[in-house]
Amino acid sequence: MAQRRFQSSLVASSLIVSSLFMLLACGSSDNNNTNTDVDAGSADVDASIAPLTNPYGDGSGCSAMVAGANQITIDGTVRDFEVVLPANSEGAPIVFAWHWLGGTATQTLDLMGIRALADEGAIVIAPTPTGLSVEWDILSPAAQSIDLKLFDQLLTCGWESFHIDAERVFNTGMSAGGLFTSFLAMHRSEHIASSVHFSGGILASQYVQPSTTIPMMLVWGGPTDTFGGYNFHNASIEFSQSLRDDGHFIVECEHTAGHVPPPNAGAMAWDFLQAHPRGVSPEPWSMLPASVPAFCEIP
Repeated sequence: MAQRRFQSSLVASSLIVSSLFMLLACGSSDNNNTNTDVDAGSADVDASIAPLTNPYGDGSGCSAMVAGANQITIDGTVRDFEVVLPANSEGAPIVFAWHWLGGTATQTLDLMGIRALADEGAIVIAPTPTGLSVEWDILSPAAQSIDLKLFDQLLTCGWESFHIDAERVFNTGMSAGGLFTSFLAMHRSEHIASSVHFSGGILASQYVQPSTTIPMMLVWGGPTDTFGGYNFHNASIEFSQSLRDDGHFIVECEHTAGHVPPPNAGAMAWDFLQAHPRGVSPEPWSMLPASVPAFCEIP
């Protein structure tokens, strides 16, 4: 049923993605700034405890994130995003969920089962795009991408609100969201622990080497996984090869059902993500767990 609703949502869009990745370019990392949350004049403060420092940037302009609808301003544009909170959000892992072309934040949370990851202890953030023809800004040079700026600011403000676990920053997305998840892996690997890409990928000619190796699971629907003139089958295979050539641990999951997410996509993603915090060693999935679908393999 979820797959049929996803297909209806996707087909309803009249936009195409045949011009994807024509202008990909490498971005640069953010500079870290110090933000102190400890009142040094308080008699209750233990002077031996170092002040908390935001590892992502200056969070002075951040508003407190709350469960449900939120807004943030990026380059003068107000952006909407939905937040789902676990029972204990302080120091929790964070999962960014990026939706498909013509979709919504709520759809990717509910149709893919991503909302349920809050029950597993994760903060879930599902942003809303600005209406670009490719949904997320993957055609601009990385330094100018409005959606890389959105990710950076959401990460900064997420830390300000919850002191998120910097070792467990995760990304996932489907279709256009899968492509942006791949874009993030290339340009923000220094912040991302691991990611799961549903019908994403990058063609070899458009690949940019990530600055840090991170584990990734690539999930796609086989040779019929195409949409709007873009071949997600080829993009996933070529992205996998490029990543493996650069030393990344990759799990490939080719389910052959076409351009739809597999059943239980959220749970499938979480199995991989929670097992792969930043810099995990030794590799915990040197052999795939029994819970992983039979269509997955380590190439």
